[in-house]
Amino acid sequence: MSKFCGNCGVELEDDAKVCGNCGVPCVSTPTSAAKSEVTETVKPTVPTIRTSKTVRVGIVVIAVIAVILIIRGFSDNPKIMSEEEIQMLANNSQNSALVASDGEWIYFNNNGLCKMRSQDGAKQSIVSSEIHPDHMFCINNKLFYYTFPGYYMLNGKAGKDVGFSVFTENCIQSDGSKFYVTGSSNYEDAGVYSCDMRNTKNGTKLSDINPTAILLQGEYLYVISGFDSVNNQPNKNYGTWRMSKNGKDPILVFDYCPDYIVFSGDKMYYTNEYHTVCSANLDGSNETIFYDAKVNGGLNVSKDYIFYVASDTQTIYRIDKKNGNEIALNGDRSSNLNIIGEWLFYENQDHDYKIYKMKFDGSDNQPIY
Repeated sequence: MSKFCGNCGVELEDDAKVCGNCGVPCVSTPTSAAKSEVTETVKPTVPTIRTSKTVRVGIVVIAVIAVILIIRGFSDNPKIMSEEEIQMLANNSQNSALVASDGEWIYFNNNGLCKMRSQDGAKQSIVSSEIHPDHMFCINNKLFYYTFPGYYMLNGKAGKDVGFSVFTENCIQSDGSKFYVTGSSNYEDAGVYSCDMRNTKNGTKLSDINPTAILLQGEYLYVISGFDSVNNQPNKNYGTWRMSKNGKDPILVFDYCPDYIVFSGDKMYYTNEYHTVCSANLDGSNETIFYDAKVNGGLNVSKDYIFYVASDTQTIYRIDKKNGNEIALNGDRSSNLNIIGEWLFYENQDHDYKIYKMKFDGSDNQPIY
């Protein structure tokens, strides 16, 4: 390689220590070819990272597991139910809550807890032959049911004790975040309480009214107190009350206790002291006799229709809410009208109290098992 003076540029001898031209100590400067050679030698290289198929599959599996854990985390957080869901829960609870749906499955009791697909009633199976629920509902895709001596949440094929007493059967409602229950044998004294669904041990007292039934509609609780006496004293709160979910602003809606109260939109439908079908605004105003029929065995309502069991024939009738037209839907003695989707479920007393279902016009009337 040629050697040049770094000061004056004169070519030097290979072993020169000092430039013979300018006298400056020698520092070699490579030729342009050498510079190019050096540049190529020190040019950094970026290594190519190659991942095996096994590693790539592992990354995908880890990502999927992470997504599942995130979804489960969100599913454990309580959500507020829609007004329609709350109304259906309240309305069916007035009719013994024979069936319950989490959207995918409909649950029912047939010598044990069973389920069938909501879409078409297919894929019927036994969830547990050890569970015999008397009253059930679904909250946030979880099934809650009553069987003596209290309420349980379905956990796999077993029931997890929610922590509520036998007196809670008709006195429990939920908005997806909280339970609203009787305090009797649940908390320090009777009355109406609320509690977080994830911690039922700590309740907040909302009212001193002793309930025989609790219903939830939107932002209001309807508390029915049918006890003639409380603590050996006349029940001063006898009747039907409405209050905010925090227990504030209670008003007496009726000075009696209807056998049934069901909700649809901004109206409620109920039976008066003579068991006649009536309607009123949600605060009890504008009370009118909707249809002069005697009810005994069931009352429920959909967006367009009122369904009831007639006291004389024990059969099911449908009333059009717009024009008041009435039609008979079946000829069997029936009770406990439950609504899920576009189906009416009921107990058929002429067929060993089996649960039947039919469409709102009475068609496809059949046992569900």
